[in-house]
Amino acid sequence: MRRITAGVAVLLLGLVACDSHTTQEVVPTPTPAGNLCERLAPHLTGWKAAAAASRLTAPLADNCSLVDTTQELHRVWVALSAIPVTDAQFAQSRKSDIEWVTGMQYAAKVVDGELGPGSWAVNPAAAAPWLVFRADNRPVELRMVNDGSGTLDELRSIAETIVGLPGGLPAAPTMIAQPECARGTAAAERLLGEKAMLRRDTLTDGYLWCQWGSATRTVAVRSGGLGSDPALDFGYVKGGFTSHRVNVGAEGWQQADGQLAFRTAKNAYIELMATPDRTLHPDLLVALAQAIAPAYE
Repeated sequence: MRRITAGVAVLLLGLVACDSHTTQEVVPTPTPAGNLCERLAPHLTGWKAAAAASRLTAPLADNCSLVDTTQELHRVWVALSAIPVTDAQFAQSRKSDIEWVTGMQYAAKVVDGELGPGSWAVNPAAAAPWLVFRADNRPVELRMVNDGSGTLDELRSIAETIVGLPGGLPAAPTMIAQPECARGTAAAERLLGEKAMLRRDTLTDGYLWCQWGSATRTVAVRSGGLGSDPALDFGYVKGGFTSHRVNVGAEGWQQADGQLAFRTAKNAYIELMATPDRTLHPDLLVALAQAIAPAYE
């Protein structure tokens, strides 16, 4: 399950995983009532359910977190896929994580997660561990939020509780859509290479966020004002060694790897994101940016 957080991930998941720039926290995506953490916490000693920062994942997932009742910084980010996946699709997500971990030169490798067929785990020496497995064929990712705050064994224990959870997993709608995002759907689907089966759109502090997904790929457009993560990411993309201007908004920039961000005349900042990396196609990202730009004018 390839994952990505909000820094210009234009990857930049995922559940599929990001450099120090791509691990900025953002507000949670909308989740159905009765999320997994709320259902899970009563069966775990010393944990409570809480909201979670959103990460871009493929498939798209609903996010929550578990917080240690005695140590606030000891928390686990939990992502539950909105759909089940096949063995082949799950294997593709694992391949994406392997490629990402290799590219980031982590002091760890992707290993057997020991939580059913195809599960995997990563336990970096200098970063938080994560674990990906399936419950009812729906990918679940567990990740320690803060480096050094917990262990892979803890994640495995929580995972075992999820697999045996009384009442099973909470249901999730495949579509949570904002009508303003519709103008970008056709362009997003060209990046996906297929029709979007998943949507997770929202208004965040009045700014439009759109997310389209398949079982193995996700494309997103996120926005914010001055001081927001998208504004910071605009500066990151603009200042990149391989950046060049693109004809989007009042000022648009794109890096050679496809990462794209632009601002409007009213100083709204928009970043385009996708996962896994091979989803990033520079020309198609420009087309999506140009299609969605009127929603921010």
